[in-house]
Amino acid sequence: MENKPIQTPEIITERLNLRQLTEDDMNFILEFFTREETNRYVADDAIKSMEEARELFEAFIRPKPYLFRLGLFLKDTGQPIGTIGLYGVKMEDFRAVMGFDLLKEFWGNGYMIEAGQAILNYGFQELKLNRIQASADADNVRSLVTIERMGFKKEGVMRQKDFYKGAFHDDVVYSILKEEWMANRISST
Repeated sequence: MENKPIQTPEIITERLNLRQLTEDDMNFILEFFTREETNRYVADDAIKSMEEARELFEAFIRPKPYLFRLGLFLKDTGQPIGTIGLYGVKMEDFRAVMGFDLLKEFWGNGYMIEAGQAILNYGFQELKLNRIQASADADNVRSLVTIERMGFKKEGVMRQKDFYKGAFHDDVVYSILKEEWMANRISST
């Protein structure tokens, strides 16, 4: 088994360019991950410095054999508006987990559904995955609706799975299988 980072091409959708974030995007990473709404439903606290942005980049954004995270850039202006990617990639089991986040001022415009469909296409067609999972805190209604609109099926709730910010949090787990994704593509054409 090779231990090389996942190679991700630039993915172009109707309104977005999805590309690997680089060290040149560090100002966006700092600005994005200092926001309270970006970190509301995760255990990690908001970052506070460029040094922490660089640590986050190395740990969760720079491609590895088991993860990649792309930036979402508006096609018409080049403005970065969020991130999306796959982590927990297990090529030997043909599975991965999707994660995403979006600047608050761009919520409700369908950008994440568009980006999510592109990542599902990439995961199932290029990486040859069979299962992609997604999950969100039970209180993160916007993310739960987005996951469902991408075609994921709810599998269940992991009750009080995580403890952060002084409380236990339920995690709602979803998945989509390659055969379901293919059926969704056929029915939407």
